[in-house]
Amino acid sequence: MYIAAVIDREGVIVPIVEGVKLRIYNTETGSFEEYENPALGLTEGRRGATLRFAIGKGAVAFASPPQTFCELSYEKAVEENIRFFHLEPGVSFDLFKEQ
Repeated sequence: MYIAAVIDREGVIVPIVEGVKLRIYNTETGSFEEYENPALGLTEGRRGATLRFAIGKGAVAFASPPQTFCELSYEKAVEENIRFFHLEPGVSFDLFKEQ
């Protein structure tokens, strides 16, 4: 399974509009690919752009803290059958991976 997460410079999973990198984690191999967050530099549709990019890379789930998605992007994610890992704020990617 491929799980998407937006991370900051310290590797903490953050809301889409706050992170610098989009990480796509492959649970079968334990490896990940990292991309510049597509939301950076956009003024509109930031959450949707990152969601579409993650789906395009094969993500079927999103690990995120509260307030990651707006109502519109959340509806789109549900429409695309994206599963969610709801995290407390401040969870590092490494800790998420361990769990």
